[in-house]
Amino acid sequence: MKTEDLKAQGLTEEQINFVMGENGKDLKALQEENATLKTEKTQLENDKKVLEKEKGEKEKALKDLQNGSITKEEHDRLVKEIEQNSKKAQDEYIFNDLLEKALDSAKVKKDEKTRKAFISLLDKEKIKLSDDKKSLIGIKEQTDAYKKEIPHFYDTKVSGYSPAEPDGDKGDGDGEVSMAANFAKEANKSEAGETKSLFFN
Repeated sequence: MKTEDLKAQGLTEEQINFVMGENGKDLKALQEENATLKTEKTQLENDKKVLEKEKGEKEKALKDLQNGSITKEEHDRLVKEIEQNSKKAQDEYIFNDLLEKALDSAKVKKDEKTRKAFISLLDKEKIKLSDDKKSLIGIKEQTDAYKKEIPHFYDTKVSGYSPAEPDGDKGDGDGEVSMAANFAKEANKSEAGETKSLFFN
């Protein structure tokens, strides 16, 4: 959708701004839904990998018990340890994913060196996974504080849709730019680098 198409329909600048703004909200909602689905898919893939490892280790422990390599007490201890390690691996994955999202929200620069350096400054003992495993407790306080201490670690660029302006070129050479192009450009920027776990490395 372009502003020139709306102008051709006789809409005023105010009406164009409203239509484009509403269209932008719909596009943003779709992008967020897509991001959520991708996160859930990746989470399920990780869970599958962890559970497959747990299954293999339990089968080996059972086999060792059956052939007399270990006692029943040792088998039970191993099973409990295997389950604890699986839970820890799943929690660490969720923690790292939420950490990256928290740093994105705080506008910490996304390049690997900056992220790694920033994470090394965090007081890890004060950051906890919430009971519902959907957020981190204690991260926002630290990212907010560091904005004043180390502002060069943060991206200061402001992105978003600017209302249509009748004067001047909007960037595509014909005086107009599509709202979809604006949001597609921002989406491409946000997905330029694949999330990488740094906190537990």
